[in-house]
Amino acid sequence: MKQPRFPYPLQPLRVPGGWHITVNTLFEVEPGPDTMQWFSSALLLWGHCRDSGHAFNSHFEPEDDPHGEFVLEMSKVQYDRHGKALKGSEAFLGEFRTRSKAAFVERVEQYMRES
Repeated sequence: MKQPRFPYPLQPLRVPGGWHITVNTLFEVEPGPDTMQWFSSALLLWGHCRDSGHAFNSHFEPEDDPHGEFVLEMSKVQYDRHGKALKGSEAFLGEFRTRSKAAFVERVEQYMRES
C-alpha cells in the first residue's frame, strides 16, 4: 500500500465563494517540539479574493520555536479593469497574532467571511 505524502491531513477551512487559497501548508497538527518541521514554511496559508481585493498571508514565528505564534497579515489590492493588480496599490490592513491554532483558524475564516 502506498504511504501518504504527509503524515497529517490539511487543516479544514471554511472558504467562502470568490476566495482562492493559493498556498496551503497548514496541517491538522499542533505546534510542538516534535512537529515544528510542519510549521517552518515561509507561508502557511495565502489567499485572495479578486472581487473585493482582500488578501492574506500567514506564517509561524519565530521559526522552529514551539512556543512561537501564528501570524496573519491582512491586506487589500486594487485591480484594473482587466483584473491585473495595480502596481503600488497594496494597502496593509493589519496583523493578528496568537499562539492558539484554533483562534488563528477562526480569525482566517472570519476575515474571509467579512471581506
